[in-house]
Amino acid sequence: MKKNYNLILLLGFLIPALGFGQATPKVWYDGNSRAMFYRDALSGNLKDQDTTSTRSEGGGYTAIDLGMHFTPNSEIEIFSEIRIKNDFGFMWGSGSSVDLRRLSIKGILDERISFNIGDLYLRQTDFTLNNNRQELAKYEPSVFQAYRDLIEYENFYYKNYWRMQGIQSNLSYSFYNNIKSLELDGFLSRVRGGEWLGQPELLMLGGTSVLKLENNISFKLNHVNSFEVQSSSLDSATYYNPVTNLQLSYRKKINGLDYKFSVEAGASTRGWESTTSFEHPKITGSFIKGVLKIKSSLLTSHITLNYVDPNFRSAGAQTRRVEYNSAPSTYAYYTNNTILRPVSLLDITTDPNIYNQRLSTSLMNYNPLYSSVSPYGESTPNRNGLKYSFSYDNSKTITAKGDFGFFNEVIGQGTFEKRSFFAGGANVLVKVDELLNLKNKTTAEFSFNSENVRRGGYELESINFNSSLVSAGASYELFKNLKLIAGLKSFVGKGNEVGTERNNYDEIIGYDLYNYDSQESIMLIGLQYNFTNDIYFSLQTNKIEITDKINDINRLSLSRVYFMFNMNL
Repeated sequence: MKKNYNLILLLGFLIPALGFGQATPKVWYDGNSRAMFYRDALSGNLKDQDTTSTRSEGGGYTAIDLGMHFTPNSEIEIFSEIRIKNDFGFMWGSGSSVDLRRLSIKGILDERISFNIGDLYLRQTDFTLNNNRQELAKYEPSVFQAYRDLIEYENFYYKNYWRMQGIQSNLSYSFYNNIKSLELDGFLSRVRGGEWLGQPELLMLGGTSVLKLENNISFKLNHVNSFEVQSSSLDSATYYNPVTNLQLSYRKKINGLDYKFSVEAGASTRGWESTTSFEHPKITGSFIKGVLKIKSSLLTSHITLNYVDPNFRSAGAQTRRVEYNSAPSTYAYYTNNTILRPVSLLDITTDPNIYNQRLSTSLMNYNPLYSSVSPYGESTPNRNGLKYSFSYDNSKTITAKGDFGFFNEVIGQGTFEKRSFFAGGANVLVKVDELLNLKNKTTAEFSFNSENVRRGGYELESINFNSSLVSAGASYELFKNLKLIAGLKSFVGKGNEVGTERNNYDEIIGYDLYNYDSQESIMLIGLQYNFTNDIYFSLQTNKIEITDKINDINRLSLSRVYFMFNMNL
């Protein structure tokens, strides 16, 4: 540990010296600093019935992520980010750690070709490479910002990009006459390294080419291939999953409205190459999606038609964020039976440790209670349907956004009957002070999400499931930059649904029938002070309730005190 600290101090003194005497600084810094503390206490009936769990528990830490950018010339930049972390309750370096969090080198060759080596943020399309947001997160009120920032930062979630490691390069050319420009982008990423007597090395190779024409027509070709390297393991079979996507878009302005029509289609293959005579499964699937976008000065609308084949597979687009097999940070084992507590609304909203940071080569497990319609985002297999979404922005008083869609299964699962789905939601933010001409800044926010699943047939195959998440938030400025905040999330799920059991080759080998009658809620009230939009502290108290009317073991009642100081440099 002392060697690590000495290294940090040496870098802190020597690297700035490299920029002395230079007209343009060759070293500059950014990063993040955070101090976080929480204390949970059991309440309700569980407090009296559970004699094995502690009455309260808590934890916290301070951490500084120092990002150093070294630019020896105008064409090269070296970036590293070092984390220094100390858990509360330890002194004199005990309980502290120093880690290299990120490292990359980027530059430009001959003012035409850019490259990036090391840690990358990569994204293509909803069907080839995309980091879908977790369930129960859509239209989340801004008063839950402290939790949301923690989860996204700790898991390297930047918008819908996946954080990967490898090399990326891109270039663009401008033309004349009918062709406007041509852009090319390619990358090679090492998703999983070689393991001793374990799984083989997993790589992802991908690229994008964009051709833009002068008449507002553009073509885009995307391709990714996730594959295992046979020579890196003793396994007799290695996985491969190429996915190709072709897009066409056209823009036109008519009567003051901007129109954009786009259509995309593609296909995937998923299989194994074997060095033996054993035949491994191989499946191919396809998709097609059409979108009409209409934009005015205040309102933007999207109408989407989507079809995804039951056998469509894409590791880059179907990997989920939440890992339901994880142990939650808060009272992971509880009740007198000392059982593992299932992941719930509480953990999805507040716990960064249940989230996944790596691409998965098979369809990850999900809980139909929280996400049944589109557990794998737009690329969820065995779906076709229609969706409408909108956003309204009158920045002076009201902003609103929402969507609703109707979907069906392409084929039935375990029956000839097909499930039908409805999913919808909306969010409205009102600047009350502007609307009512109040002196102090006051905002009110309301949102909801709803899912509905139906299937006909006999009693055993019939499905009737409904879930809804209602959220609200409010803030009142006591004086400049100090706000009183309050928020609520209330989730209800009731009915029956079906889940699938899959083997190592992602083939369905059985079905699980689930019955739900669950209610969960998170309430918060507290103070938040914003030095800037990126520097703030939040002190709040939370009340958490989890009630399962079918299984009493899943009940939980907590009171929490939570403090977060966050600073982005």
